[in-house]
Amino acid sequence: MNKVNPNRIKFYEFLNGDIEKEELENWVYETKELEKELTEDHYVNLISFAFKTGDLKAYIAKLVDLFLDWQEYEKWRTINLLTEILNDEIETVLATQKLRQLYLEQEERIKWPLISVRLGVGFESDLDNCPVESEYGNWNKDALKKQLALIGSYKHELLETVKKELSEITNTKFKSIDMGQIVSNKHLHQLFWEKLRFPGFYGENWDALCDAISGLVEMPRKLELYNWKKFENELPEDAKILKSIVWDFNEEDNGKEIEIKA
Repeated sequence: MNKVNPNRIKFYEFLNGDIEKEELENWVYETKELEKELTEDHYVNLISFAFKTGDLKAYIAKLVDLFLDWQEYEKWRTINLLTEILNDEIETVLATQKLRQLYLEQEERIKWPLISVRLGVGFESDLDNCPVESEYGNWNKDALKKQLALIGSYKHELLETVKKELSEITNTKFKSIDMGQIVSNKHLHQLFWEKLRFPGFYGENWDALCDAISGLVEMPRKLELYNWKKFENELPEDAKILKSIVWDFNEEDNGKEIEIKA
């Protein structure tokens, strides 16, 4: 992503729970250039704010509304969280819980979450009954062993999904859709709607999909449809129709491509 102004990051870190209000308060008093970035009235209000007793999060959120950028904030914290998960800095179950919280908050704040439903909600649902590391001591040894095996069975898929979606957030010219998770024709259309940002009036049918990718929305330079074999085995008729649509799209000389990957 484009480099974020470090003064914005400090506000974002506070909203994300990375720093305490005392650190933010000290930083505000020390950072004189804030006076240039905010209007004079809002700067005076900021340095006069009752940091000890006031609702600082609500106040900083208001500053983001007025002067900063919610989309930038959400992109910044999404990249941070996905990077931490990839670097194995967050245990698997806790990671899925954080992803769910991120997804739901973005759904409310910016309408279009920056991660998929599968990453934001699906993995947490799959591991809903599994303990985080701090709860291991409360479990029977054999029962815990089964739970850890379940967690392990999902970890690789989680990390691969995180890797793909992080790549898409930092490179908007590339997007991908996991065709292997599709369970019905309706689900297929919902996934395309979510990933490619189809309009709210999208009709969830093949003609509507053709219209959308042919000019209604800005398509990425490359769209990868992966786990195609599994999709084709589960929904052969839908796979046949979609493959024909992909063929027609790729025949257009628009510098864009949809790639089918087994």
